[in-house]
Amino acid sequence: MIKFFRKIRQQLLTENLPTGQAGKFNKYLIYAIGEVILVVIGILIALSINNKNEARKTKQFEFRILKDIETSLEGNFFQVNLCIRSNKTAIASANIVLKHLEENLPYHDSLDVHFSKSLEWCTPVFNNAGYESLKTHGRNLVTNDTIRENLGIYDTGWMETLGQRQEEYFYNTATPVLTELFEKVAMRTDMKPFEYEQLRYSKMYISILKTSKAYREDQVYWHERWKADLENLYEMISRELKKQ
Repeated sequence: MIKFFRKIRQQLLTENLPTGQAGKFNKYLIYAIGEVILVVIGILIALSINNKNEARKTKQFEFRILKDIETSLEGNFFQVNLCIRSNKTAIASANIVLKHLEENLPYHDSLDVHFSKSLEWCTPVFNNAGYESLKTHGRNLVTNDTIRENLGIYDTGWMETLGQRQEEYFYNTATPVLTELFEKVAMRTDMKPFEYEQLRYSKMYISILKTSKAYREDQVYWHERWKADLENLYEMISRELKKQ
């Protein structure tokens, strides 16, 4: 492009121009204007190339961030599915224990595992490294408006709230009561009651059992909704990556 304009300038200089001082001035003026035009054109071309390079680098970085988020989501699906299954198992065990107590069914040592499982809970531990990296550079890096808006599910904080609420209830409220009723209070192992009949008449134990079950049901509900939102986000990111 610059060579083309330089050739035109040379042609103008070699055409029939006035001679003498006026002619020399005109030639100099044309030369100076030509040089300015060439410099401006060169700058514009350089800026255009630089802008394209920067845009390409930004797009490549966006691609890497989205790819990292997509990879993290794949691992997070395992976590949320694990917790949904675990909390549903806890609900099933709570129902078994409640049925035995409410219907005055006899004790059997197979109940010991359900005494323990009915108190278990699970909170997903997510890998959000890709999203945290995006927050560092600004969410506006993501050019797809829908994806950018849906990434907001990571900032709600309710997942941590559910887990913290359950943990505080178990250690601060439930454990002091349970230690009076069971030989040991431990999850993922059998819990044998001191006296099985005592459980039936313990309003505190029945309350703990029903409250823990309600917490599990709450967690399952929100974890399943969270999973659906994550699946929707995963599909959107996958489509966006295929475009790029």
